[in-house]
Amino acid sequence: MATTWNEKAAELICVGIGAAHLDDPTRALLDLGVSGVLIGDATFAGPSEVYELITSIRRHAGRPLFIAIDHEGAARSRLQSGFTRLPALRALGDTGDEDYAYEVGRVLGRELRAVGVDLCLGPVLDVATNPNNPVIGERSLGTDPLLVARLGTRLARGLQDEGVGACVKHFPGHGDTVTDSNLALPILPHGVVRLEEVELQPFVAAVEARVAAMLVGHILFRALDSKFPASLSRPILFGLLRQKLAYRGLVLTDDVDMGALTRHFTPAEIAEHGIAAGADCFLCARQPETARQLINAMVEGLDRGNILPERVEAARRRVSAFVHRYAPGPHDGHLESIGSAENAQLLGRIGGGRPSLFDIG
Repeated sequence: MATTWNEKAAELICVGIGAAHLDDPTRALLDLGVSGVLIGDATFAGPSEVYELITSIRRHAGRPLFIAIDHEGAARSRLQSGFTRLPALRALGDTGDEDYAYEVGRVLGRELRAVGVDLCLGPVLDVATNPNNPVIGERSLGTDPLLVARLGTRLARGLQDEGVGACVKHFPGHGDTVTDSNLALPILPHGVVRLEEVELQPFVAAVEARVAAMLVGHILFRALDSKFPASLSRPILFGLLRQKLAYRGLVLTDDVDMGALTRHFTPAEIAEHGIAAGADCFLCARQPETARQLINAMVEGLDRGNILPERVEAARRRVSAFVHRYAPGPHDGHLESIGSAENAQLLGRIGGGRPSLFDIG
């Protein structure tokens, strides 16, 4: 049980690891008390190596915490060798088959659960309305918000029925941007009516489907907040997501080391505005020092009265609730089912037989 504000602040951080083994920077952050670890872009020889890494993380932490991964499909699937492969989500969206999407989610969930992953950063619920979008494109299920809503929520349900939390993204919608948020801050000028008709529809469906988590993008929606991007916006996170949509799950920010934030805000501003807005967990996927800066900034903000203790406590409760539900502890590692012919055959049979969408890595 955390007893200091440093430990409590650390619970609101998910850090990234880019190695296939437990490295010293990650050990140090685990010792600080972070609640989540995101498996990064390391190359793994196969499922057993992934399982060994995750087991070593849990063993070193010595406490419950969650393991997350980007596993959207195609190049955005961090786990390749030995796993059943999913193409870009657009191929799945082209089928229009909700049952198919659900079974795909179940296969992904079983394989992620087998190696010990608790949270999948996906599916993408952005609606691909802009062909010039540099970062979404084929990652989206399609151009129709209703289709994205139907298939996205079924895919998420399949994941969660296998015990892996789905983290839909990038709320409130990244599909019509022309700027890569890794580099700069995207701005959407659309009015509220347009946002409700297009961008928000899949996320409304996700709330109704009780998805476990929602990842918020670093995007400025002028009609909702002319000053702060969604990830730091109280009108968007508290006013829209928590109050209007009544979402009760875990809210994560996108990676705070992305240019959309770092070019405009200091770590102290990110911590203070993010907590005040309603974020529960900050994703720090690239720079270990950023995690330390955010922890220190939260403690300093509490000391100065710029961060309310009750907001930190509310965020801690949501992180804890997620860990309790989806990250109960060590996993048995039933690796024999990963990348199996049965998985490929199942995915090939469903929806009229589409085995070309999948292959065994």
